[in-house]
Amino acid sequence: MPHEQSLNGQRFTSLRRIFSLTQKDLAQQLDVGQSFLSQVERGLRPAPANLAHTASSLFSLPLTFFLVRSTPLESGPATFRKTSRALGREDERIGELYNEASRLFRLASQESGYRSAELPDPEDYEDDPEQVAVAMRAAAGLDDESPVPNATRALERLGFGVVDQLDSEREGSEHSGITRPSPWMERPLVALTNNAPGGVKRLTLLHEAYHHVADRNLQGLITSSRSPEEQRAFRFAGAFLLPAAVVHQRVTEALPLHGYLAIKADYGITASATIRRAKDLGVISNNRYKSLSIQSSSAGWRKNEPVDIPDERPMLFSQALRRVYGAQPAHAAAEAVGTSPIWVRRWARLDDETPAPAVAAEVVDFQAARRRRQFT
Repeated sequence: MPHEQSLNGQRFTSLRRIFSLTQKDLAQQLDVGQSFLSQVERGLRPAPANLAHTASSLFSLPLTFFLVRSTPLESGPATFRKTSRALGREDERIGELYNEASRLFRLASQESGYRSAELPDPEDYEDDPEQVAVAMRAAAGLDDESPVPNATRALERLGFGVVDQLDSEREGSEHSGITRPSPWMERPLVALTNNAPGGVKRLTLLHEAYHHVADRNLQGLITSSRSPEEQRAFRFAGAFLLPAAVVHQRVTEALPLHGYLAIKADYGITASATIRRAKDLGVISNNRYKSLSIQSSSAGWRKNEPVDIPDERPMLFSQALRRVYGAQPAHAAAEAVGTSPIWVRRWARLDDETPAPAVAAEVVDFQAARRRRQFT
């Protein structure tokens, strides 16, 4: 049992947020007074070792969970891709889960010897997300106009960790993605927080990755999807998946709604994002954009857009864990970094029935998907 002086009372706050408990709720479960727990969380009283032991047993956590100390990497503002209906307490829950996953990836990546990310400085590209996208595509081994076979793998090649199921227990979450940009973060993580169509996931991952590039000195939370930061991130994601030259080649003012599905099948970007991209690039007028958006909504595409884009499987996270902690790393990694082995298995997809492939890449054939599609 750890010595009381080494325990971090703030970890009880993290515990509450992760499990959506009030201070009163947790105090009752731990059989202590709320006032006492409040003082422990604020560091006014040392955290008793038996309290950590009880919490560890109740929530299936290693005792090392209560030894973790926060760093500036966990304290900066998070960026979320979410709807306007998202609640503040869910921001806290997902933010805490992200901190756990980010710490795990960072330490596993360091110990495994993998290189850190080398991200461009937007000022070198006049703060233009289009130019940054071109530079990052090139760094990921992509040419100026080719489709991105696997956006997850492209990010991993750039040094990003990717989590596909940060919060899989919460179906229907109003959050879809999160990251926490920081000028000190050399091994960034981007995470998806709920299940979504494959095309949406690709956009979300790239959207969040751009925050690491352009918003490393973010001073506060982004409170609106219309903010300049969010608009730039969306522009980058679209440019990374669908270069401007391709839009100019394949989109015209007269292109019908179903014509955008062919582009989706070839480039793995949603039709709605392509329509917006065409508008942003001036290829279609604002009136045409509005007309296509209305048609898309009337056809039910907002919730069920035709042409499926397959899910992508993150690989770097699990490979780093196995390299450091062996073939079955969940418990060893959880004990070492002070987090739940259940979360480790989920974030690194260690419970997948299909063993991790020997090669460090996975490519989706969008041309084959196009041949299989049926327009409805």
